Amino acid sequence: MDDPLDRLAQEHRYIGWARALATTGWLVLLAYLAFLIGLIRRASAISSSSFEDGVWGQRFEVVAFAALPQNLAVLIPAAAAAAGASVLASGRADPAAMWITQLVRTVAGTAYVVALLGVLGIVDEFWQTPDSIGGTGSMLNRIGGLLMVIAVIRICLEAERGAQTPRSPKL
Repeated sequence: MDDPLDRLAQEHRYIGWARALATTGWLVLLAYLAFLIGLIRRASAISSSSFEDGVWGQRFEVVAFAALPQNLAVLIPAAAAAAGASVLASGRADPAAMWITQLVRTVAGTAYVVALLGVLGIVDEFWQTPDSIGGTGSMLNRIGGLLMVIAVIRICLEAERGAQTPRSPKL
Protein backbone atom coordinates (compact mmCIF):
# COMPACT_ATOMS: atom_id res chain seq x y z
CA MET A 1 0.00 0.00 0.00
CA ASP A 2 1.01 3.60 -0.52
CA ASP A 3 2.07 5.42 2.58
CA PRO A 4 -0.07 8.59 2.98
CA LEU A 5 2.97 10.53 4.15
CA ASP A 6 4.89 9.57 1.00
CA ARG A 7 1.96 10.68 -1.16
CA LEU A 8 1.74 13.95 0.76
CA ALA A 9 5.48 14.54 0.33
CA GLN A 10 5.20 13.81 -3.39
CA GLU A 11 2.26 16.23 -3.75
CA HIS A 12 4.31 18.85 -1.92
CA ARG A 13 7.23 18.32 -4.35
CA TYR A 14 4.89 18.62 -7.36
CA ILE A 15 3.42 21.85 -6.02
CA GLY A 16 6.92 23.19 -5.30
CA TRP A 17 8.00 22.46 -8.87
CA ALA A 18 4.79 23.95 -10.26
CA ARG A 19 5.40 27.15 -8.30
CA ALA A 20 9.04 27.31 -9.39
CA LEU A 21 8.06 26.84 -13.04
CA ALA A 22 5.32 29.46 -12.73
CA THR A 23 7.77 31.97 -11.26
CA THR A 24 10.26 31.20 -14.01
CA GLY A 25 7.57 31.56 -16.66
CA TRP A 26 6.47 34.95 -15.32
CA LEU A 27 10.05 36.23 -15.19
CA VAL A 28 10.84 35.10 -18.74
CA LEU A 29 7.55 36.54 -19.99
CA LEU A 30 8.33 39.87 -18.30
CA ALA A 31 11.75 39.85 -19.99
CA TYR A 32 10.08 39.43 -23.40
CA LEU A 33 7.51 42.13 -22.62
CA ALA A 34 10.33 44.50 -21.58
CA PHE A 35 11.98 43.78 -24.94
CA LEU A 36 8.67 44.49 -26.71
CA ILE A 37 8.21 47.76 -24.82
CA GLY A 38 11.76 48.73 -25.78
CA LEU A 39 10.91 48.13 -29.45
CA ILE A 40 7.77 50.25 -29.15
CA ARG A 41 9.72 53.08 -27.48
CA ARG A 42 12.39 52.87 -30.19
CA ALA A 43 9.72 52.97 -32.89
CA SER A 44 8.01 55.97 -31.33
CA ALA A 45 11.32 57.88 -31.40
CA ILE A 46 11.54 57.64 -35.20
CA SER A 47 10.74 61.06 -36.65
CA SER A 48 12.19 60.86 -40.17
CA SER A 49 12.46 57.90 -42.48
CA SER A 50 14.39 56.63 -45.45
CA PHE A 51 11.78 53.91 -46.07
CA GLU A 52 9.48 54.04 -49.10
CA ASP A 53 6.41 53.79 -46.90
CA GLY A 54 7.54 56.61 -44.64
CA VAL A 55 7.83 57.03 -40.90
CA TRP A 56 4.99 54.67 -40.04
CA GLY A 57 6.44 51.95 -42.25
CA GLN A 58 9.79 52.22 -40.49
CA ARG A 59 8.08 52.26 -37.08
CA PHE A 60 6.17 49.11 -37.94
CA GLU A 61 9.36 47.46 -39.20
CA VAL A 62 11.04 48.12 -35.84
CA VAL A 63 8.10 46.70 -33.83
CA ALA A 64 7.81 43.71 -36.19
CA PHE A 65 11.29 42.60 -35.06
CA ALA A 66 9.45 41.06 -32.08
CA ALA A 67 8.22 38.33 -34.44
CA LEU A 68 11.63 37.22 -35.68
CA PRO A 69 12.75 33.74 -34.55
CA GLN A 70 15.82 34.95 -32.66
CA ASN A 71 13.61 37.27 -30.60
CA LEU A 72 10.79 34.76 -30.14
CA ALA A 73 13.22 32.28 -28.66
CA VAL A 74 12.75 34.15 -25.37
CA LEU A 75 8.99 33.44 -25.36
CA ILE A 76 9.38 29.66 -25.77
CA PRO A 77 10.79 29.01 -22.27
CA ALA A 78 7.89 31.02 -20.83
CA ALA A 79 5.42 28.77 -22.66
CA ALA A 80 7.29 25.61 -21.64
CA ALA A 81 7.41 26.70 -17.99
CA ALA A 82 3.71 27.60 -18.07
CA ALA A 83 2.79 24.24 -19.61
CA GLY A 84 4.98 22.32 -17.16
CA ALA A 85 3.55 24.18 -14.18
CA SER A 86 0.04 23.57 -15.50
CA VAL A 87 0.66 19.83 -15.79
CA LEU A 88 2.20 19.59 -12.32
CA ALA A 89 -0.53 21.66 -10.65
CA SER A 90 -3.43 20.01 -12.49
CA GLY A 91 -5.95 18.59 -10.05
CA ARG A 92 -4.02 19.74 -6.99
CA ALA A 93 -5.41 22.17 -4.46
CA ASP A 94 -2.94 25.03 -4.52
CA PRO A 95 -3.51 28.79 -4.49
CA ALA A 96 -0.74 29.17 -7.12
CA ALA A 97 -2.99 27.44 -9.68
CA MET A 98 -4.70 30.77 -10.42
CA TRP A 99 -1.33 32.36 -11.24
CA ILE A 100 -0.40 29.42 -13.44
CA THR A 101 -3.65 29.76 -15.38
CA GLN A 102 -3.06 33.49 -15.80
CA LEU A 103 0.50 32.81 -16.96
CA VAL A 104 -0.70 30.39 -19.62
CA ARG A 105 -3.31 32.89 -20.83
CA THR A 106 -0.89 35.82 -20.81
CA VAL A 107 1.76 33.92 -22.75
CA ALA A 108 -0.88 32.84 -25.27
CA GLY A 109 -2.25 36.39 -25.56
CA THR A 110 1.24 37.77 -26.12
CA ALA A 111 1.82 35.07 -28.75
CA TYR A 112 -1.40 36.06 -30.56
CA VAL A 113 -0.26 39.69 -30.71
CA VAL A 114 3.17 38.65 -31.97
CA ALA A 115 1.53 36.37 -34.56
CA LEU A 116 -0.41 39.36 -35.86
CA LEU A 117 2.81 41.36 -36.03
CA GLY A 118 4.44 38.45 -37.86
CA VAL A 119 1.69 38.20 -40.46
CA LEU A 120 1.74 41.95 -41.01
CA GLY A 121 5.55 41.84 -41.23
CA ILE A 122 5.36 39.19 -43.96
CA VAL A 123 2.80 41.22 -45.90
CA ASP A 124 4.88 44.38 -45.47
CA GLU A 125 8.05 42.60 -46.61
CA PHE A 126 6.28 41.25 -49.69
CA TRP A 127 4.84 44.68 -50.44
CA GLN A 128 8.21 46.42 -50.13
CA THR A 129 10.24 43.90 -52.17
CA PRO A 130 7.94 41.63 -54.22
CA ASP A 131 10.61 40.62 -56.76
CA SER A 132 13.77 40.92 -54.70
CA ILE A 133 15.80 37.81 -53.94
CA GLY A 134 17.14 39.55 -50.81
CA GLY A 135 13.57 39.86 -49.58
CA THR A 136 13.09 36.08 -49.81
CA GLY A 137 15.48 35.41 -46.93
CA SER A 138 13.82 38.05 -44.80
CA MET A 139 10.38 36.68 -45.62
CA LEU A 140 11.44 33.11 -44.77
CA ASN A 141 12.90 34.37 -41.49
CA ARG A 142 9.55 36.00 -40.67
CA ILE A 143 7.67 32.84 -41.64
CA GLY A 144 9.96 30.88 -39.30
CA GLY A 145 9.02 33.30 -36.50
CA LEU A 146 5.35 32.84 -37.30
CA LEU A 147 5.73 29.05 -37.09
CA MET A 148 7.44 29.41 -33.70
CA VAL A 149 4.66 31.62 -32.36
CA ILE A 150 2.05 29.13 -33.59
CA ALA A 151 3.91 26.44 -31.61
CA VAL A 152 3.77 28.65 -28.48
CA ILE A 153 0.03 29.16 -28.96
CA ARG A 154 -0.49 25.41 -29.42
CA ILE A 155 1.37 24.58 -26.21
CA CYS A 156 -0.60 27.20 -24.28
CA LEU A 157 -3.95 25.97 -25.62
CA GLU A 158 -3.13 22.43 -24.58
CA ALA A 159 -1.96 23.59 -21.15
CA GLU A 160 -5.22 25.52 -20.73
CA ARG A 161 -7.28 22.49 -21.75
CA GLY A 162 -5.26 20.20 -19.50
CA ALA A 163 -5.69 22.48 -16.50
CA GLN A 164 -9.48 22.42 -16.91
CA THR A 165 -9.89 18.66 -17.12
CA PRO A 166 -10.05 16.72 -13.87
CA ARG A 167 -7.33 14.19 -13.16
CA SER A 168 -8.23 10.63 -14.02
CA PRO A 169 -8.26 8.20 -11.13
CA LYS A 170 -5.29 5.87 -10.75
CA LEU A 171 -6.01 2.36 -11.91
